[in-house]
Amino acid sequence: MGKKKSALLLVLYTLLLALLCVICTVSFNYGTNGLYRFSSILELTDKDADLGGEYGANGSYGGGGYSTVYYPEGVISAKEYQDDLGGIADEAERADYEAKYRAYANGTLYLEVGTACNEEGEALASFSAAFDAAVEKISDRYERLHTDGARVSVRDDYTVEVFLPQMMENEYYAVSRFAFTGELSLRYGTSEDTATDALKIKVGETVADYVSGVSAGASGGTHYVVLNFTDAGAKAIANATESAGSSSDSSDSSSSSTTNYLYIYVGDTAIISLTVSEPITNDALYISGSYTAETANTTAILLDTAISGTENDLAFTVGDALQIPAAYGTNALMWLYISFGIVFVAMMAFFFVRYRLLAFAHLYTYLLFLFSAILCVWAIPFLYLSVEVYIAFLFASLLLSAGNAMTFEAARREYALGKTFASSVKTGYKKSFWKIFDLHIVVALFGFIVYFIALPGLQAAAFVLGLTAVFSGLGVLLFNRFAWAIMAALSKKQGNFCNFKREDVDDE
Repeated sequence: MGKKKSALLLVLYTLLLALLCVICTVSFNYGTNGLYRFSSILELTDKDADLGGEYGANGSYGGGGYSTVYYPEGVISAKEYQDDLGGIADEAERADYEAKYRAYANGTLYLEVGTACNEEGEALASFSAAFDAAVEKISDRYERLHTDGARVSVRDDYTVEVFLPQMMENEYYAVSRFAFTGELSLRYGTSEDTATDALKIKVGETVADYVSGVSAGASGGTHYVVLNFTDAGAKAIANATESAGSSSDSSDSSSSSTTNYLYIYVGDTAIISLTVSEPITNDALYISGSYTAETANTTAILLDTAISGTENDLAFTVGDALQIPAAYGTNALMWLYISFGIVFVAMMAFFFVRYRLLAFAHLYTYLLFLFSAILCVWAIPFLYLSVEVYIAFLFASLLLSAGNAMTFEAARREYALGKTFASSVKTGYKKSFWKIFDLHIVVALFGFIVYFIALPGLQAAAFVLGLTAVFSGLGVLLFNRFAWAIMAALSKKQGNFCNFKREDVDDE
């Protein structure tokens, strides 16, 4: 491979790793007063509640957090069922109540006949579809929070378990708001009971034809929520509020003006109530008050996702919130990162001492392996960072390092016997290929097999072990050889580049 081509490939490889490094590990605030934040992939990665420490986009991640369960309409817990049943004294009413529900998931849940299941206790297809759609929307809301460790998971098939780490000012504000489902609507009138649709949505239209989006913002320390209207929406809200502030009796200048209100609903729940003292004539409605940055963002996410809601969306009830402490202490996450730094420095020290500049080939391969693992743990829904996942990753790191060292040593021995550098590398890889290949296959299969049979607490770690073993094998047998080739091609003395030496032969 020519030097110019090698130099170009090395520059491109370096730029790729630099870009991945920024995306995966670097977080920073930007904009006026640091209003916006770029969150790295590592920052957005789900984290185990047992990890404590100061980390995160929204402040201090103290470990642990708050967990609750959302129960969809037609589903109740076994405790609620037993409590309700125990409170019914009349035998006929007890029989009616028992006939209304069917036990599900080994009795942990009860499904309402006709709403969630049939007479045999089998979940209705329509209910399952509505539940899946609701889970997707709820998950989207929590993802938009960009909060370290926030998790949404389905439990017992038909309940949603949510977890928020103990790093927000008011975790339960988001937990309670994000349970609301249904379509966004704006109602205008003198009271909540008499308010009517302010947008006058026609048949065949949706609220998306009138409201283009909802976002949060800040100015001078005041946080607000912004509703952005389309042209049709701006015209509709102006027409609806044109009488705002007008006197109830124009002939009497002393008479008081009628108080009008604009109510912003999600489904059947009023989220915001505004006093309207004059017509709304702008294409954006700014709503301030007692919002913090966190509550404004939460409210904006709720309203924005409700634009795509429908009147048939499944309703949810929020269960009791439980506080979960960090099992490994308040600084576990910090020590996890520190320990990785120590392991990384020790690994690279060995390679630089033993192989000099050839250690850069291992460094490039390892960084690609590291960033690939971070991206996968972030992107795969059931994976998250935990002590067990970290240990599995370290084992795969050891596998990668051992594989690279094995090929380096094999090439070193061939070079010492007097072979050319290119021949030494080729022969070294050829002699060690199947040993490395078989080892990685065994570890990968072990990881994936354990994933399918392990307890839930170990499934993530087992899957990561299998996945990173595959990455390690590709790194050793493909990407490391590529990095070695383009780097060695730039050196005039390739043996010195790798700290390879010839054996001394005594003349007789």
